[in-house]
Amino acid sequence: MKEPHVARALAAVAILAAHALLAAPGAASAQQVTTLVEDLCTTCSIELTLDAVLGTDGESVIAYTRDFHRLADGRFVMTFDYTPGEFTVFAADGSSFRRIGRQGEGPGEYQRAYRVRDHGSRFYVFDQVRRITVLDADFTVVRTARVPCLECTGLDMEILRDGSVVLNSLDARKGEPWMTARDWFAIQVVGQDGEFLQQLDEVTVVDLAPVEEFRRHLEVAPDGSVLSAHQRRYRIDRWDPETGELLSAHARAVDWFPAPHPDPMRGPPDDPPLPAVTGMQLDAEGRLWLSLDRPAPDWRDRLERSSANPEGGGWQYGPGSWQDVIEVLDLESGRVLFSEVVEVPEVRDATLRLIAPGWLARVDEEGVVPVYRMYRVQLVGLE
Repeated sequence: MKEPHVARALAAVAILAAHALLAAPGAASAQQVTTLVEDLCTTCSIELTLDAVLGTDGESVIAYTRDFHRLADGRFVMTFDYTPGEFTVFAADGSSFRRIGRQGEGPGEYQRAYRVRDHGSRFYVFDQVRRITVLDADFTVVRTARVPCLECTGLDMEILRDGSVVLNSLDARKGEPWMTARDWFAIQVVGQDGEFLQQLDEVTVVDLAPVEEFRRHLEVAPDGSVLSAHQRRYRIDRWDPETGELLSAHARAVDWFPAPHPDPMRGPPDDPPLPAVTGMQLDAEGRLWLSLDRPAPDWRDRLERSSANPEGGGWQYGPGSWQDVIEVLDLESGRVLFSEVVEVPEVRDATLRLIAPGWLARVDEEGVVPVYRMYRVQLVGLE
């Protein structure tokens, strides 16, 4: 187990020395960013229990998954890349599955289902054609709504208590023509009829391209606020979805999660693999869990000649260039309670992702079609 880098007695001093960063202007008010302080539990460990393996039948997993999620009743749902308008719902133990939808633009049809989330007895499906379809418990269409966003594919979608949708998308400021807008937003709150109710998290855009990564992981806190975790930098924001106010912002200063390089074309062998936040979940005690990919210490030793251009001197990151990490945060006190590299011996070169409170998914990409292993995850030893 890793020892704390910063003692608890120094936490208050470190918080006072937090980065003097300000949130973006606009709908969000200026908000100082609090630096998270390591106060790591020395008696804690992660317990993983393999619960289900999905995709071994050759029919349920029909391509590489775009999104997967554990439903409230224990079932799993997956959407896929480069497939007709279908998604798959698996039994909780993986023993059976049901494919939902078909190609098209009519009721119950999808161009490509990006996200599926449950809310009570309803299922919300976000489609490539900028449409949200609400299904009942038998997957019968209840209603559909068009969403007037431009870049809607984003990274995540969650449902608020009143049935409105929080969608990670990139869209121009409400009321401004998207061809001339220079300030866009990374998160949209969408009503029952698909209309924008609120826009959160301003992002500068130049020539219709964001100057920073706009993809966010989303969670709805018990108090109704919206948590967003940046994919390409270690920062978590809390928003009021009704007013658009930025309520708090937390960042973690670690050398393995540096600021993005201004040249997006840089890569191996000059720079290490890009770190990323791969998932975010809140547990029953209000602690925030993050799954992350970070460069392995020996990533340079794992460089390989690019298979796309083996004679041209190109390089690529080979197997083992990344490490999977789980971190557990207490945002109220601004502390990092736990941080550990997670290894599952029977799965080589896999990607780890939190998909629900207490659940991790490992993506085994050894075969032509990936296999997905679902693990129960528990933090033990925390007082």
